[in-house]
Amino acid sequence: MEATVHPLEREFTAKDVQAILRTLTGGTEKIGLALLNYYARTNLVPATGKQITRGRNKYSYADIILLCWLFRLKREGLPVNRFRRGIDYLRRKLPKLHKNPAGMILLTDGRQLFLKHREQDKGQIAEVLTGRKAGQYLWVYAIGSLIEEVDRIIDEKLELKRVAA
Repeated sequence: MEATVHPLEREFTAKDVQAILRTLTGGTEKIGLALLNYYARTNLVPATGKQITRGRNKYSYADIILLCWLFRLKREGLPVNRFRRGIDYLRRKLPKLHKNPAGMILLTDGRQLFLKHREQDKGQIAEVLTGRKAGQYLWVYAIGSLIEEVDRIIDEKLELKRVAA
């Protein structure tokens, strides 16, 4: 019987990352290894896993979530390089987010990033939406839903691997 691995401890090869991102984007995005290598080389989302495959670190679970979020931003036309600080922030918060992702949303005006709980932080969200920056474009991402969707995709991929083995 296989030992279960906590989702935050899972690690993935670049090919696994490609498959997860393709599934998440419905196959509409071209996700090449060159782009993943570029993100790693420029330290946008380096592979931070502890295991090494073919001389490279594997991707951690946090790396996967961050890459999925970046691809969503990219699809919206936002320049992903602007979110380097946001990526560091999310990486630190991910263990807490993973415990209870439901209801967590991410708001950004393209410069600042806010991570809020839909129910608990209603007043703060209203301030972001209607405060001094009213009239500014704002993107809202259900980061909790993204985490749940990525978990489902990973579980499906792992199940396919088990069946094939």
